[in-house]
Amino acid sequence: MGLFPLLTDPPVFLVVFALAVFGLLLHNLFQAWLADRYGETAPRRYGFLSLDLRAHLEPLGLVFLLLLGFGWPKEVPSRLPGRKGALVALMGPLGFFVAAFLYGLLARFLPYPFGEGLLLAQRVMLLHAAIYLFPVPPLDGAKALYAVGGLEARRFLERLASYGPLGFIVIFLVLSFTGVTGAVVQGLSGLLASLYRALGL
Repeated sequence: MGLFPLLTDPPVFLVVFALAVFGLLLHNLFQAWLADRYGETAPRRYGFLSLDLRAHLEPLGLVFLLLLGFGWPKEVPSRLPGRKGALVALMGPLGFFVAAFLYGLLARFLPYPFGEGLLLAQRVMLLHAAIYLFPVPPLDGAKALYAVGGLEARRFLERLASYGPLGFIVIFLVLSFTGVTGAVVQGLSGLLASLYRALGL
C-alpha cells in the first residue's frame, strides 16, 4: 500500500509521484474552472485557477499519498448551491479520470521509466477518481450529495463529518479491504478501455 514500495525503482517512483501530484492539481483546476464559469469568485481570488503548486497542495495530503497511495489537495473554495454545486464537486473525480486517460495514452509511446511510471500513475488516478465519488465527507461525492440532497441527507453527512479525519480514514480502509473501492476502480478501468478502443488504440 502506498508509493514507498516503488522506491526499489527510484526513477519510476519519481515519475509516479510527480504525476500523482499533477493529478491532484488537475482535480482542483477542473473544479475551479467550472466554479469560475458559474460566477464563483473565490477560486480565482485564491489562485486555484493557476498552476502554482502552493495554492493547490496540502502537505498532509502528500504524506498520505506516499503512505496510502491516496492523497488530497487543498479544498477549492466554492459554496454554490444545488445542481451547480454538485457539478462543481463532481468535476474533481472527472479531473482524476482525465489524468488517468492521458497517462494511459502517453504510456503507449514513452520508454522506461516514463511508460512504467505512467501506467502506475494511471492506477493511482483511477483509485482517486473512485474514492472521491463516495458520499463520505470531505470527498467530492459528499459535497455533490450535500448540494442537491434533502435535509435528512445533509444531516447524515454532517454526522459523518463530525468524526473528522479519523472517521474518514477508517471508512477509507474499510472500503479498500472489503473490495468496494476495487470494484469501482475496475468499472472505471473498463470505461477507460472502452474509450481507448473507440479511438482505435
